[in-house]
Amino acid sequence: MTHQNRLDLIKELSTNVPSVRPRGSVLLPAILWFSLNWIYVISLSIYLGPLRPNAIESLLISPQFAFESSIGFISGALFCLIAFQESIPGIRRQWLIYLTYFSALFWISCYVFGLWFPALEPSLIGKRAHCVLEAYLYSIPPLSVAYLIIYRRFPLNSLQAGVFMGIGAGMLPALFMQFSCMYDPQHMLTHHIGPITITVIAGALLGVVFKKQSNLK
Repeated sequence: MTHQNRLDLIKELSTNVPSVRPRGSVLLPAILWFSLNWIYVISLSIYLGPLRPNAIESLLISPQFAFESSIGFISGALFCLIAFQESIPGIRRQWLIYLTYFSALFWISCYVFGLWFPALEPSLIGKRAHCVLEAYLYSIPPLSVAYLIIYRRFPLNSLQAGVFMGIGAGMLPALFMQFSCMYDPQHMLTHHIGPITITVIAGALLGVVFKKQSNLK
Protein backbone atom coordinates (compact mmCIF):
# COMPACT_ATOMS: atom_id res chain seq x y z
CA MET A 1 0.00 0.00 0.00
CA THR A 2 1.39 3.37 -1.00
CA HIS A 3 1.64 6.39 1.26
CA GLN A 4 -1.26 8.09 -0.54
CA ASN A 5 -3.42 5.00 -0.20
CA ARG A 6 -2.75 4.93 3.54
CA LEU A 7 -3.78 8.57 3.83
CA ASP A 8 -6.96 7.89 1.88
CA LEU A 9 -7.76 4.90 4.10
CA ILE A 10 -7.21 6.90 7.29
CA LYS A 11 -9.38 9.71 5.97
CA GLU A 12 -12.15 7.29 5.01
CA LEU A 13 -12.11 5.56 8.39
CA SER A 14 -12.02 8.81 10.31
CA THR A 15 -15.02 10.22 8.49
CA ASN A 16 -17.11 7.20 9.50
CA VAL A 17 -16.19 7.36 13.18
CA PRO A 18 -19.12 8.68 15.25
CA SER A 19 -18.41 11.74 17.35
CA VAL A 20 -17.90 11.11 21.05
CA ARG A 21 -18.61 13.69 23.71
CA PRO A 22 -15.46 13.92 25.83
CA ARG A 23 -15.55 13.86 29.59
CA GLY A 24 -15.49 17.25 31.22
CA SER A 25 -12.46 18.60 32.99
CA VAL A 26 -11.79 17.34 36.51
CA LEU A 27 -10.63 20.79 37.59
CA LEU A 28 -14.13 22.16 38.26
CA PRO A 29 -15.41 19.24 40.39
CA ALA A 30 -12.06 19.15 42.21
CA ILE A 31 -12.25 22.86 43.07
CA LEU A 32 -15.90 22.52 44.04
CA TRP A 33 -15.25 19.57 46.36
CA PHE A 34 -12.17 21.25 47.85
CA SER A 35 -14.08 24.49 48.53
CA LEU A 36 -17.16 22.81 50.00
CA ASN A 37 -14.91 20.61 52.11
CA TRP A 38 -13.26 23.67 53.61
CA ILE A 39 -16.67 25.23 54.33
CA TYR A 40 -17.77 22.02 56.04
CA VAL A 41 -14.60 21.68 58.12
CA ILE A 42 -14.49 25.32 59.22
CA SER A 43 -18.22 25.54 59.97
CA LEU A 44 -18.34 22.32 61.99
CA SER A 45 -15.14 23.16 63.83
CA ILE A 46 -16.42 26.57 64.89
CA TYR A 47 -19.76 25.01 65.87
CA LEU A 48 -18.01 22.51 68.13
CA GLY A 49 -15.76 25.10 69.76
CA PRO A 50 -13.97 28.42 69.33
CA LEU A 51 -10.69 28.86 67.51
CA ARG A 52 -7.51 29.05 69.53
CA PRO A 53 -7.02 32.61 70.81
CA ASN A 54 -4.93 34.70 68.38
CA ALA A 55 -4.70 31.77 65.95
CA ILE A 56 -5.43 33.90 62.88
CA GLU A 57 -3.14 36.68 64.09
CA SER A 58 -0.33 34.11 64.34
CA LEU A 59 -0.17 34.01 60.54
CA LEU A 60 1.04 37.62 60.62
CA ILE A 61 3.19 37.32 63.72
CA SER A 62 5.09 34.18 62.71
CA PRO A 63 6.30 33.78 59.09
CA GLN A 64 7.19 30.16 59.91
CA PHE A 65 3.62 29.41 61.00
CA ALA A 66 2.29 31.08 57.85
CA PHE A 67 4.75 29.11 55.70
CA GLU A 68 3.94 25.68 57.14
CA SER A 69 0.22 26.43 56.93
CA SER A 70 0.57 27.48 53.27
CA ILE A 71 2.47 24.29 52.41
CA GLY A 72 -0.29 22.22 54.02
CA PHE A 73 -2.98 24.08 52.09
CA ILE A 74 -1.19 23.60 48.77
CA SER A 75 -0.47 19.93 49.45
CA GLY A 76 -4.11 19.25 50.34
CA ALA A 77 -5.24 20.91 47.12
CA LEU A 78 -2.78 18.85 45.08
CA PHE A 79 -3.99 15.57 46.58
CA CYS A 80 -7.54 16.58 45.76
CA LEU A 81 -6.52 17.27 42.15
CA ILE A 82 -4.64 14.03 41.54
CA ALA A 83 -7.46 12.04 43.15
CA PHE A 84 -9.97 13.51 40.71
CA GLN A 85 -7.54 12.95 37.85
CA GLU A 86 -7.73 9.23 38.61
CA SER A 87 -11.44 9.34 37.76
CA ILE A 88 -10.75 9.74 34.03
CA PRO A 89 -8.35 7.35 32.26
CA GLY A 90 -5.43 8.91 30.47
CA ILE A 91 -5.12 12.27 32.22
CA ARG A 92 -2.86 11.23 35.08
CA ARG A 93 0.38 13.22 35.28
CA GLN A 94 3.09 11.23 37.03
CA TRP A 95 5.23 14.30 37.68
CA LEU A 96 2.27 15.89 39.48
CA ILE A 97 1.92 12.81 41.70
CA TYR A 98 5.61 13.02 42.62
CA LEU A 99 5.24 16.74 43.33
CA THR A 100 2.19 16.10 45.51
CA TYR A 101 3.92 13.47 47.62
CA PHE A 102 6.95 15.74 47.97
CA SER A 103 4.74 18.60 49.17
CA ALA A 104 3.16 16.34 51.81
CA LEU A 105 6.55 15.15 53.06
CA PHE A 106 7.76 18.75 53.11
CA TRP A 107 4.68 19.76 55.11
CA ILE A 108 5.26 17.02 57.69
CA SER A 109 8.95 17.90 57.87
CA CYS A 110 7.96 21.43 58.91
CA TYR A 111 6.52 20.02 62.14
CA VAL A 112 9.42 17.64 62.63
CA PHE A 113 11.65 20.71 62.37
CA GLY A 114 9.28 22.42 64.80
CA LEU A 115 10.03 19.83 67.47
CA TRP A 116 13.29 21.75 68.01
CA PHE A 117 12.37 25.12 66.45
CA PRO A 118 8.59 25.61 66.81
CA ALA A 119 6.88 28.36 64.83
CA LEU A 120 4.93 29.37 67.94
CA GLU A 121 5.49 28.79 71.60
CA PRO A 122 4.01 25.34 72.37
CA SER A 123 1.06 25.70 74.68
CA LEU A 124 -2.04 23.86 75.91
CA ILE A 125 -4.16 26.93 75.18
CA GLY A 126 -7.11 25.98 72.98
CA LYS A 127 -6.64 22.23 73.46
CA ARG A 128 -9.66 20.21 72.40
CA ALA A 129 -10.23 17.10 74.46
CA HIS A 130 -11.48 15.03 71.51
CA CYS A 131 -9.52 16.47 68.60
CA VAL A 132 -8.73 13.01 67.19
CA LEU A 133 -12.42 12.08 67.04
CA GLU A 134 -13.17 15.49 65.54
CA ALA A 135 -10.62 14.80 62.81
CA TYR A 136 -12.61 11.72 61.73
CA LEU A 137 -15.87 13.66 61.90
CA TYR A 138 -14.39 16.31 59.60
CA SER A 139 -12.84 13.92 57.08
CA ILE A 140 -15.06 10.83 56.63
CA PRO A 141 -18.21 12.55 55.25
CA PRO A 142 -16.26 14.55 52.60
CA LEU A 143 -14.38 11.37 51.71
CA SER A 144 -17.69 9.59 51.13
CA VAL A 145 -18.93 12.40 48.89
CA ALA A 146 -15.70 12.28 46.90
CA TYR A 147 -16.20 8.53 46.51
CA LEU A 148 -19.60 9.10 44.90
CA ILE A 149 -18.17 11.72 42.53
CA ILE A 150 -15.00 9.91 41.48
CA TYR A 151 -16.28 6.37 41.21
CA ARG A 152 -19.28 7.32 39.09
CA ARG A 153 -16.70 7.90 36.39
CA PHE A 154 -14.17 5.25 35.44
CA PRO A 155 -11.02 5.17 37.59
CA LEU A 156 -8.69 2.48 36.27
CA ASN A 157 -6.85 2.33 39.58
CA SER A 158 -9.65 2.68 42.11
CA LEU A 159 -7.36 1.77 45.01
CA GLN A 160 -4.93 4.58 44.22
CA ALA A 161 -7.79 7.02 43.74
CA GLY A 162 -9.13 6.08 47.17
CA VAL A 163 -5.72 6.53 48.81
CA PHE A 164 -5.24 9.94 47.21
CA MET A 165 -8.66 11.13 48.30
CA GLY A 166 -8.18 9.67 51.78
CA ILE A 167 -5.03 11.73 52.21
CA GLY A 168 -6.66 14.86 50.81
CA ALA A 169 -9.75 14.49 53.00
CA GLY A 170 -7.59 13.96 56.08
CA MET A 171 -5.16 16.80 55.43
CA LEU A 172 -7.75 19.58 55.48
CA PRO A 173 -8.96 19.03 59.07
CA ALA A 174 -5.39 18.31 60.18
CA LEU A 175 -4.35 21.70 58.88
CA PHE A 176 -7.32 23.57 60.34
CA MET A 177 -6.70 21.95 63.71
CA GLN A 178 -3.63 24.16 63.87
CA PHE A 179 -6.08 27.02 64.36
CA SER A 180 -8.85 25.36 66.36
CA CYS A 181 -6.74 23.27 68.73
CA MET A 182 -3.56 23.78 70.77
CA TYR A 183 -0.30 24.50 68.99
CA ASP A 184 2.42 21.98 69.60
CA PRO A 185 4.39 20.26 66.80
CA GLN A 186 4.40 16.91 68.60
CA HIS A 187 0.65 17.11 69.20
CA MET A 188 0.19 18.04 65.55
CA LEU A 189 2.10 14.97 64.37
CA THR A 190 0.35 12.50 66.68
CA HIS A 191 -3.20 13.87 67.04
CA HIS A 192 -3.81 15.87 63.85
CA ILE A 193 -1.67 14.25 61.14
CA GLY A 194 -1.81 10.77 62.69
CA PRO A 195 -5.55 10.29 62.03
CA ILE A 196 -4.89 10.69 58.29
CA THR A 197 -3.79 7.05 58.31
CA ILE A 198 -7.37 6.04 59.12
CA THR A 199 -8.84 8.13 56.30
CA VAL A 200 -6.28 6.59 53.93
CA ILE A 201 -7.41 3.11 54.99
CA ALA A 202 -11.04 4.16 54.56
CA GLY A 203 -10.31 5.52 51.09
CA ALA A 204 -8.45 2.37 50.13
CA LEU A 205 -11.37 0.21 51.31
CA LEU A 206 -13.75 2.27 49.19
CA GLY A 207 -11.45 1.66 46.24
CA VAL A 208 -11.45 -2.08 46.85
CA VAL A 209 -15.26 -2.14 47.15
CA PHE A 210 -15.58 -0.24 43.87
CA LYS A 211 -13.23 -2.63 42.11
CA LYS A 212 -15.21 -5.67 43.29
CA GLN A 213 -18.48 -4.07 42.23
CA SER A 214 -17.02 -3.27 38.81
CA ASN A 215 -15.89 -6.89 38.37
CA LEU A 216 -19.41 -8.13 39.13
CA LYS A 217 -20.97 -6.01 36.39
